[in-house]
Amino acid sequence: MSLATLDGTLHRGCGGRYALQTEHVTVRLSGMAAEVTREFYRCEKCGHEQRTIDQRDAAEKSATEQIRLANELLAPRAIRQLRESLGLTVPQFAELIYGTPKGIVEGWEKGRYLQNREADALIRSLGDRETLERRAAKAGVTLPTLTPADAPATGAEPAPGPAQEPPQEPTGSQDS
Repeated sequence: MSLATLDGTLHRGCGGRYALQTEHVTVRLSGMAAEVTREFYRCEKCGHEQRTIDQRDAAEKSATEQIRLANELLAPRAIRQLRESLGLTVPQFAELIYGTPKGIVEGWEKGRYLQNREADALIRSLGDRETLERRAAKAGVTLPTLTPADAPATGAEPAPGPAQEPPQEPTGSQDS
């Protein structure tokens, strides 16, 4: 029997039945907190409580969105777009954020993890070329030389090796 279908099922310990309930909980993520309503199951006879993984995940997702909005944190897609627009790989980007493990950066980009306010400010600061260059020099990261024409479109990976020219663009200079 799946825990996701406990409503009305028999509690083996006392013979009572589980009923769907709600509770207000504080979910803490990355040093921030949000109040959310979470569903759970309670045995009507003995009071035994069960919370499914789906119920916990839904509460965490709701808290993440509340925290992201309340603190104006970058969304996962925005973090990835910034990294890609800079022409950086995940390991390079991670090094620029004071050696953050690349798995954490991947988690931010996929929405598995929520960055705290300080990490968010640092990520945003990399959009400033001077800050980016200073951090790259300190971290030993070689930045790609991107011209506006070479900058990747939203959601696109930069092409490895030399930039490919569009065939119908007669204006502009070429750098080798």
